[in-house]
This record gives sequence, structure tokens and C-alpha cells, in this order.
Amino acid sequence: MAQVRGSCQSFCPDGESKMRIREKLLHYFELKNGQKNTPGILVKEFTRSAADAKMPQAKDMRTEQSLIKTVEYLLKDIILDTRKPYNVVYDFIFDRLRAVRREIVIQMFDARQTIRLLEPIVMFLGFSLYKLSVESIDKFDPKICNQHLQECLTGVLCCYEELDGQSSTTTEEPTLRELERRCFIESLYQMFNLGSPESFIRALTLPEYVRQDATFRLCFNICLSYQQGNLYRVIMGLPQLPHILCAVASTKLQSIRRSLLQIFTHAYNNKQLTVPAPYLLRLLLIDSPAGLQEQCRHYNLAITPDRKSILFNKTDFSQSAATLGCRQERFVEAKLARIYLPEVLLLKKL
Repeated sequence: MAQVRGSCQSFCPDGESKMRIREKLLHYFELKNGQKNTPGILVKEFTRSAADAKMPQAKDMRTEQSLIKTVEYLLKDIILDTRKPYNVVYDFIFDRLRAVRREIVIQMFDARQTIRLLEPIVMFLGFSLYKLSVESIDKFDPKICNQHLQECLTGVLCCYEELDGQSSTTTEEPTLRELERRCFIESLYQMFNLGSPESFIRALTLPEYVRQDATFRLCFNICLSYQQGNLYRVIMGLPQLPHILCAVASTKLQSIRRSLLQIFTHAYNNKQLTVPAPYLLRLLLIDSPAGLQEQCRHYNLAITPDRKSILFNKTDFSQSAATLGCRQERFVEAKLARIYLPEVLLLKKL
């Protein structure tokens, strides 16, 4: 198949722009100041390939530089737009970034080009997975986000491996910034796949500079503790993670809390023994007594009349209860409040 190289220098090819303006198919974020039927900045939308579709022409494909600018526009200007709820922002950016990913495949970009475009997409999906974890299914589907995040991570990691294989035959050395970005993405992969044997084995085979990176070492130790069943060390390690990594890791927290509470039902299975609530609040990283009471009610754990202690009984624990849904954790929110989001998502400052 002949390789196609895009020649379009704008965010959206002329043909698509004219058609969508004519048919009034503009998204809210493509309208000038939100005014109905007044075109603003259009971004190429994602379309599925039909079985009988012809190969796209160069004029309908964006150049590498145009794709980079598109990603930067979406993750800098649109993501900070507060005129609509974040789930609407997410839907728009998700669709437009999907179109970027499609062009990466069609134009058969090399590993270095692909990495540069996919890394920010990974960051966006990781942040959104946490940010929208409290939304209802009609506003956000975490399974779809999980699937696309895993696909993008896999694509980036394959490109890293391809470049590792070329290192002995090329004189082009990665920059310090590129090495830092890889260490961060490798760390994110570990936290997103916490408990996965495949990701843990990968961690053991990575280049020395990745394994010696301070952030990656912290993530690896958390994963090692998880594999060893030491959930206390896992939970104590989460608040030490930086911003987006902390956010992604916190989506696993409710499952870990459930496992710890179930362990306690065996360790303290006695009608005379109780566990102090303040101790459990610290252990489970729960920021209020109300949060602990919610856990107890959900898993059918008894609370003493003075609400200062929990009574554990392994026969009372509700095995059939679904794991509580993710929530926005106070320690994560504090970290995210201290960063300039576009700078982090575009990996300009980690």
C-alpha cells in the first residue's frame, strides 16, 4: 500500500469544513463564542473507515506539524474551557484525538513521530478516567476510556521498544526530555495495570535509566507490594505519586479498600474485638468518618453505638456487594490543584 503524506496545514481540511458548515454539523466548541451557526475554529472529526472507502487524498490529511498543533490546541485551549461540563469537553476532545490516531495509522508514521503524538493522548485519557469517575454511565463510560487508554499505552510502548532495537544502528540519541517522558509513561502503565503480571514482568526488563528513575522506582515498589499482598504499603505509597500518576492509581483505591476490609474480617473475627475508626481512616486513606461509615454500610460491617470503632465478623461481610465506585480523593485533588493542567498533559513539565 502506497504511503500517504498529508498536506493539510489546518486543524480541519477545507472539504470537511465546508460540508459541516453547510450542513450545520458544528460542535459547540467549534462555534465562535458559542453563537449558533457562527463557525469558529473547526477540528477534523473522527469517521469510521467504510469497507469500500477510497484511500484518503493528501489534501484531506494533516501534516505531522498540523497534528501536533491540533493536539496542543485541544489540550490547552479546549480542556480549560469551562462553559460546558467536563464530560462535554471530554467527548469533544476524545473524538478529535481519535481522528489524530487514525491519521497516525493511515500515514504510517515512524516510532518517534507516533510517540510524540500518542504520549499527550495517554495523559489526557488517564486524567479523564479519574476526573469523570464519579459521573453516571450516560455521561461517561469508563470501560471505553479504559480500552482506549490501554490501546494508546500499548502503541507507545511498542514504539519505545522499536527505538530500543534501533539504538545500535542509529546515531540519533534521545533527548533528556524524551527520556523523562518515557519514564513517566512507563510509570503510568505500571499504575494503570496494577496487579497485572504482564506489566510487572515488563518492569523487570526495561532499560537501566528507566528502572533507576525515582518516580518509576516508586511505582515499581508499589506494584511489588501489591504482588506480595502487602496492601498497606500500596496504600501508603499512593499519596507519594505525582499528580496524574496519583489520579490514575487512585481509581484502584476502592478495590484495595474492599480487600483490606475483607482481610480485617478474618484477622479480627471476634465479637469482643473492635478496631478504632481513626486507625481505619488513616489506613484506608478515607478523609472523613462519613466515608468510613459508607464503606461499613455497603459491606455490612457493624459500627459500635458511639461510632468510634468497627466490629468485624467474617460471616457478616457482604461478599455479593459490588465494589464501591471510584470517587475524587482529597489527596489527589490537592495535587491537581497545584499544577497547570495543559503543561502536564502535554508533558512539558512533569
